[in-house]
Amino acid sequence: MNASQSTVIERTRRFFIDRKGIGFLKAIFESYEDVAIFSVLDGKSGLIELIYPRYFEKDVLAIVHDMINYGIVIKEVPDAE
Repeated sequence: MNASQSTVIERTRRFFIDRKGIGFLKAIFESYEDVAIFSVLDGKSGLIELIYPRYFEKDVLAIVHDMINYGIVIKEVPDAE
């Protein structure tokens, strides 16, 4: 195994999301097994965290951006890493 195979570089992003959309977004990410770890940091404010391997970044961002099609407001919190 070489160094690039043994090191998985992860990305952490935090978002504020409409509270009503937290369960829906969590279910979406759970259906994409192993794409991202979804955590609710503050359910009252709608603060969530996504941790994922960098090679899934396009997939994760596509899912996040698609939430607008379902009427869910989601905004990234800068500097989560």
